[in-house]
Amino acid sequence: MSWYATTHYRLRTSQRSGAVVAIIIASATPSCFAICAIRAVSIEDYLAAERNRRRHAAELQDRLGFRPFGTRPAADLAGWLLPHAIETDRLAHLAGLVVEECRRRRIVVPSPGALERLCVQARYQARGEVQRRLTDGLSADQRRRLDALTQRRAETNQSWLAWLRQMPEAAKPVAMLGLIERLDHVRAAGLDPARGHRVHQARLAQLAREAGRTTVQHVAGYERQRRHATLVAVALDLSASLTDQAVDLFDRLIGTMFRKANERHARAFQADGRALNEKVRLYARVGAALIAARDNKQDAFDAITAVIPWDRFLATVAEAMTLARSEEFDAYQMLGEHYAGIRRWGSGFPRGIRLPGCAGRGGADARDRHAARYEPEGRAQPAEIRADQLYPGALGAPRASRRGH
Repeated sequence: MSWYATTHYRLRTSQRSGAVVAIIIASATPSCFAICAIRAVSIEDYLAAERNRRRHAAELQDRLGFRPFGTRPAADLAGWLLPHAIETDRLAHLAGLVVEECRRRRIVVPSPGALERLCVQARYQARGEVQRRLTDGLSADQRRRLDALTQRRAETNQSWLAWLRQMPEAAKPVAMLGLIERLDHVRAAGLDPARGHRVHQARLAQLAREAGRTTVQHVAGYERQRRHATLVAVALDLSASLTDQAVDLFDRLIGTMFRKANERHARAFQADGRALNEKVRLYARVGAALIAARDNKQDAFDAITAVIPWDRFLATVAEAMTLARSEEFDAYQMLGEHYAGIRRWGSGFPRGIRLPGCAGRGGADARDRHAARYEPEGRAQPAEIRADQLYPGALGAPRASRRGH
């Protein structure tokens, strides 16, 4: 069968320049069509007409099975795009998703202007949905505490939010106290960490970054729902970052404490090195004299006095007892010297650190269980809690068997 036999002919007569234009739509090749003209100049005039372009576009859509981008497809695409816009609001990414979805649904890709309007509208709706999810269920007291973060502190000219963002860097007890104080202030708003899981974590981090790039006064000028949603994101981000800082500072403080203990132990041993060497050499000579006396069946005390006078020997024994270390020869026995520094922040650290997924094992949970022992009887909880009260067996106390027998 020839190509002309499988081709549908449609002949149109154009009055422009008295030319007859023959338009051939190849049904055998639906992805393309051919235009044959009697006069080339007449084709340009023919294609320049808007009604002809629309008619051919409609015929191509019918033949290829495409739908035009109208009101109904735009509404369907906007509803499909909203969950993606909640995760990220980058227009380039959203536009790429819309183009791919149009191809999948066999919808004619909209013009750049229509595509931009669709993505901008979806981004605006997504931001409102994110703000609604973050602020839904906030009490009046929580909203008041969030707004208080943008106010200035009474003792300084600095806002509470700016103060919370100042992370102490020095590995000192006062730095840990500052972190614990900031954690307590952030958590005073009473925000449940699970609130942050209502939206995508990338969007939550984006809100916190946007607030970090602007001034506190600008955040305070936001519209009510946007302001509270931004402050919720900032408070949750600060709670996590302050916790990370506290754990890192704890590691550095403990590491510094052990390092100082090792250094002091090494310095003390080095300072006594000459005296220890003298005692070792002396007792080696005494030992050799005793061995020789036993072999020659001589008196042991005469052998000792032959090396060193007896009075001097007694003095060296007393000196050796002073120089002697414990049997373990452990540098960590000097850790007790750092108790005063640890006591300043040791009681507040378990209370301030709340790690998710560590129920029944974290210090805060142990402290809560300890406090629960006093609540039923109305007794006052002691100000100082020993480690063996929180963790049985931590200081040598007998630990209950977990096997049950």
